[in-house]
Order: sequence, then structure tokens, then C-alpha cells
Amino acid sequence: MKTKETEDKDNEGVISTVDYSLDSFPLDLTMDILLKLPAKSLLVCKSVSKKWCSIIRSQIFIDTFLSVSISRPLFLFTYQHYSWNDNYDNQLIILSSPHHISHPESNDSSSLVPRHEMAMSKTSPDRYIIHSCVRGFIYCSHHHHYMVCNPTTRQVISLPEDHRFDHDTVKYYMHLGYDLSNDKYKVLRMVVTQPWRDNLVSEHSVYTLERQQSSNVPWRRVESGISNYTPCSKGVYINGVVYYEGRTTSSMILVTFDFDSERFGQIKQPEETLTCLADYKGKLAGLSFLNETSFRLLVLEDVKEQIWSKTDIFYFPDTFWHLEETFSGTTDAGELVFGGNSYADGLYVSFFDIKTKVMRRVEIEGFTDDDELRWWRISSWTN
Repeated sequence: MKTKETEDKDNEGVISTVDYSLDSFPLDLTMDILLKLPAKSLLVCKSVSKKWCSIIRSQIFIDTFLSVSISRPLFLFTYQHYSWNDNYDNQLIILSSPHHISHPESNDSSSLVPRHEMAMSKTSPDRYIIHSCVRGFIYCSHHHHYMVCNPTTRQVISLPEDHRFDHDTVKYYMHLGYDLSNDKYKVLRMVVTQPWRDNLVSEHSVYTLERQQSSNVPWRRVESGISNYTPCSKGVYINGVVYYEGRTTSSMILVTFDFDSERFGQIKQPEETLTCLADYKGKLAGLSFLNETSFRLLVLEDVKEQIWSKTDIFYFPDTFWHLEETFSGTTDAGELVFGGNSYADGLYVSFFDIKTKVMRRVEIEGFTDDDELRWWRISSWTN
């Protein structure tokens, strides 16, 4: 405890002691200060005092901090760094950046330096596959190993193996989601037991991530009511529900799964074919490419009535298709995001404003000219 001796002006010659300890701060003020800090700083602050450690570890602080963090949507950048040696000393690098990226009014290009979140090492030549991002958590896999990562705390939770299935004879489709009612993260899994034959889903199951994780928690089988289909998109999570496309023997279907009720549903497809799904300002949306240079944005305005709206036709700049960029999602402001797959001339992200019909490019700085950089992508978490 830090103190300071001062002379009492009202009582001449009397020395009083003033407490300047951080623990003397009011609880609400301490909470406000800590909530403004990044997660990595909080890990350090836990060692400041027992009181601070108790506050940071309390459930009310954790829930409040998570709510504040979620209200500040981020871009997630992941790339694979290779060191070609006998030990396969390779890494998945995870970085982040705020959605709001300032850029000069007089120029349609700018740059950003993302913040390093965490690195994950691997010991095989197989690359990491990033499946989805939900509320700051990342679901990924590597060489038949499935895991959920929290870049904020750098925690990695491995999902249990299901020994009923052989990795060489099955194929998994999985989606990460959040149960809003029970405050729990869950993973939806579709199992295809004959991928070389009909490629149809034979089982749907759910795994719940607990605060005190145990390897003994099994996968729970759930009934879908949907038969003879194959998942064919990574899906998008919006407010407790994951949406993904499937293919039957005769048509495409749009499947929903509610992580609260653990029930499946179907949504009527729009007349135009959806190329990819996205969260557009809290609503399900998708791009419909009319040809190589033009597209529409389709938005599910009413889930119950299954009413879709569509925008005017947008045209990409002539140089867009030479950039090798693919659709990666949207910002909270409604801009469409396209991430590059090529790094020969640097790493870039393009933003298309559907109101102004203007596209701008942003360079991702902080990388060196490294020939060992592979398979980078950009994602976005907003809810």
C-alpha cells in the first residue's frame, strides 16, 4: 500500500497519513478503468493486487467486458507462415483490426497495421482451416483436430474425438454458434459417412462448450427433419442462428439451426441464385453474381414471412477481377468486404460502399517481403 505523509493545516504540527493505494479507488471507478483496457493488459493487471485480480476474474466483469468488446466489431486476419524444415515448424498467425478504417477523402486507398492476437504452431504440413468466427471466438481445424480459439485470452479448446467414426471414411461439416438464452457456445456437426459415394448427411450432433471444459462430455445427437442433403457452404451466424446452404438431388436448400432450441428449419431461396452468404446489418444476405462484372445484394428482410429484397445492379471496377479477391463479409456500416488471395504485390482488402458505389483498397501493413507467407484470409465478427 502506498501512502504519503502531509501536514494538517488546521492542526499545526500534526502529520496525517493519506492512503494512495489503488485498492482505495471506488469499485465502479476501478471497473470503468479496467473495462477500457485490452484483454492482454488485464492479464497483467491481475497481479497488481488481490482486489484487482478478484474483480477481473469475477463473472460480472467477464460478462461486461465481453459485451463491450462485442459492441466494437473487428476484422480478423489469419495467415499461415511456413518454415520449410524437417520439423514442420509452421504457424497460424491471427491478427485483428477495428471495422472503422479511416481513409483520406482525396484518395481511395489507405493502410492499416493490424494487432497481433495469437500464434498457433503445428507439426505437420497440413494447413489450418478457418471455418467461422462468432463473437470473437474462432472455430478451426488442423489435420483432423478440431478446436475453438479465443484470441483475446489465447485459450484453445480442443473438441473431443468421436471414436465411432474413422477419419479416413467420414467427412465433417461444422458450425460454431452461441446459445443466447443459456450463455453457451455450441458446435453443430454434420457427419457424412460415405463422402466417396452419395455424400449425404447421416447424422447431426451438437457439442456444448462448458466453462469448466471436460473431455468426457460427448457429442449429442439431434434430429434435423431434413434428409438426403449435402451441406455446401460455410454458413453465417446471426443472433443465435446459423444459416447454411445444402444441396439435394434436385435443388438447393437454405437450412437454419437455432442454437437455443437446437431445432432445424428451412428458408425459401430467393429467385436469384446466392453465391455466398453474409450478415448484412443483422440480417441474412447474399451476393447474386449476374456475370463477371456485376452483382446484386439480396437481403432477407422478414424471416417469418421469408421475404427477400434486392438492390440495384452494382458493377465492379475494371481492375477488380485482376486482384484475385473474394467476398469475405460486411462491415457494421454495410460495406462489402473483399479479401485478397494473392500476396505477390502486398496484402490488400477492398471495401465496396453500396450507397456511393465506390470501392476503396486498404493495404495491410506490418508484413515483410516473405516468400513463406501462405493462405491468408480475412473474416469479420460483429455479434
